[in-house]
Amino acid sequence: MRFLRLFTKGFFVILNIALVLLFLAACLAPYISPAWFWPISFLTLAFPFLLGLLVLFLLGWLVFNYRYALLSLTAILLGWKSISAFIAFNMPAGNKPMPAAESITVMSYNVSQFGLYKERDSKYTRQAMFALIKKQEPDIACFQDFYTAERKNDFNNREDISHEMNLPYRFFSSDFNRNGNQHWGSIIYSKYPIIASDKVKMSSGPLSESLIYADIVRKGDTLRIINMHLESYRFNQKDYRAIRKIRNQEDTGLVATKSIVQKMREAYIRRSQQADIVGDFIRQSPYPVIVCGDFNDTPASYTYFKIRGDLQDAFLKKGIGIGRTFSGLAPTLRIDYVFVDPYFQVNSFRKINSDLSDHYPVISNLSIAGEKPENGVNK
Repeated sequence: MRFLRLFTKGFFVILNIALVLLFLAACLAPYISPAWFWPISFLTLAFPFLLGLLVLFLLGWLVFNYRYALLSLTAILLGWKSISAFIAFNMPAGNKPMPAAESITVMSYNVSQFGLYKERDSKYTRQAMFALIKKQEPDIACFQDFYTAERKNDFNNREDISHEMNLPYRFFSSDFNRNGNQHWGSIIYSKYPIIASDKVKMSSGPLSESLIYADIVRKGDTLRIINMHLESYRFNQKDYRAIRKIRNQEDTGLVATKSIVQKMREAYIRRSQQADIVGDFIRQSPYPVIVCGDFNDTPASYTYFKIRGDLQDAFLKKGIGIGRTFSGLAPTLRIDYVFVDPYFQVNSFRKINSDLSDHYPVISNLSIAGEKPENGVNK
């Protein structure tokens, strides 16, 4: 009996140590570019599960042998920077927008081409999305995976949103077009005049997208709005079916797994390169910035930390919990963000659990509360 107890305790101690090492390796991911060592990026997807297991071990050891609880407790303390980027610890009472005259409401939304490929007739999805967006009354709206057309009997979403949402100013990247009259890309809408705008290619290739920005003027202040859609895994329906089979233990999926891992590897590397470009661009902004986008990466990633830098994550300031923004694959994926300069005060943050897209729209209410960046440049 004594041997069994010793064996059981030794087994769980070894398991706990292995878990601590994996967790700490995941906490190193923000500091290691996937372009240099890509395997560590896979641990960022497992980060919340590793953290949950650490907490279970911590509680278990407190009951059975409190001295071993130090293993998990030490790992949690060492990894607190990553934990505090993943989980928002706020009370609901403080999450209130300011009156419209005193604030700016910003919306970021991957609109998934308004359902263009989701169903045979996407007009109902489009109408529902328009109604959702209009109800929020954003002053600034940043959309990714945006589709618009200029051909007969198709949707000119650029013009229609400007007219219907009272967002007269816009800048569209048109990263990919077909026949010169169908366009895909990212777009910025604004109630305030745009005095300058441009796009910066983040990668090469026919399907690459751009970082876009628009400098707007509001009550004498010039602000820079940045919108982007970073590299996705480019999974197709066959890949998603394989993932479901593997998850449901219906198939070992060795061939499918190899293809999926290869696509993820390429995406991690390309995103890290894009994040370097975006981070440098943000730091050189002559104006306070509002950064929106679908990063396709979690808060435990190199991408997240590189782009965020010293900016405020609106979700962490006013959100609660994990803040999932992607409806597929896993319940822990927060990959859509609103970052703002310390020049702003974040009054509120919320997401809308809508199934019109595979992404949930996120909305933040801001007011100007600080001093402009020193020498006009973000550090």
